[in-house]
Amino acid sequence: MKTTSPLRIILGAFIMATLALILPAAAYSENTIEDHIIETETGIYYIVQPGDTLWDLSQKFSDSAWLWPDMWNENQQITNPHLIYPGDRIKLYRRADVNRVQTGVTKPIPAGKTYTYHDIDAVGFIRKKALEPDGIIIGVKRSKNIVSDYDEVYITPMSGQTFTVGEKYTVYRTLDKIADNESNAYIGIQHYLLGVVEIMQVTPDVAIGHIKKSFRAMAVNDKVTPYLERPAIIEIKESVPGLMGKMISTEDHHNLIAEYRTAFIDKGEIDGIEIGQYYTIFNKIEDRVFSRGKEKTITIPPQKMGSILVLHTEENTATALILQSEPGIEDWAPMGTPF
Repeated sequence: MKTTSPLRIILGAFIMATLALILPAAAYSENTIEDHIIETETGIYYIVQPGDTLWDLSQKFSDSAWLWPDMWNENQQITNPHLIYPGDRIKLYRRADVNRVQTGVTKPIPAGKTYTYHDIDAVGFIRKKALEPDGIIIGVKRSKNIVSDYDEVYITPMSGQTFTVGEKYTVYRTLDKIADNESNAYIGIQHYLLGVVEIMQVTPDVAIGHIKKSFRAMAVNDKVTPYLERPAIIEIKESVPGLMGKMISTEDHHNLIAEYRTAFIDKGEIDGIEIGQYYTIFNKIEDRVFSRGKEKTITIPPQKMGSILVLHTEENTATALILQSEPGIEDWAPMGTPF
């Protein structure tokens, strides 16, 4: 009778144990991202999978890895942003953000009326040439990685710049360069506004600032530029007749395009765009059909998918508030004069 050696038994047990670990993982990896997303009363969450990082998740859900501090700030339970574990819950959207998708249609605001937008200081922009910063945040008083309201920060001035006690500065971050989705023509660099800091003390090497407002998560190496107060009350103006352009993306690069988010358009001051103008988001559909053996292209008339109000203008772009949106609006959707 042939016997099995102890070595073969041990080796066989090791192989079976290894397969038991590998096979479930392989089957698990076939799941889609949607399989790991859950919805609760407080918002929408993602269940962390092996190999996930905040950097990668920010790229997946916000379309920019550089926005990972916002995801960390939204998830206060994470003490170290470099250490997240399978099974952890990462909040993607607050319930208020989800509910915005289900709100009713907003009617156009008549010209001559006003609209109040209290978060005007947080409205960022895209411009061809990046701002030259007056200084850079190099540290936080309590050695924190993420800066928030009432924190004190250390700011080093750029060459030739000086700070004065009592001055206010906008804290911002520049994100990736943006190009047209079709022509690949350069549009500009996004300036992501994070908060407002007031200079409290000036030393020969650094200035100490007090965070007065925090719109989004700030961090070391973010930049500052002189604060420019913008009126929250916006006068509604007539739109440019016959204008057609494109929505670039939402300011926070959220995949969920919903009411009361801010977004960029590829038209600006050179196109006659002004603060307070109202425009429509369209969904232009082209469908190919065959007629009598010949291919014929039929363009279906644009359908209204949403509406926007211009909050800020630059030379070739503008930032607008999404007043109304229907499900299915994507980046680079057509926009233009209401009809």
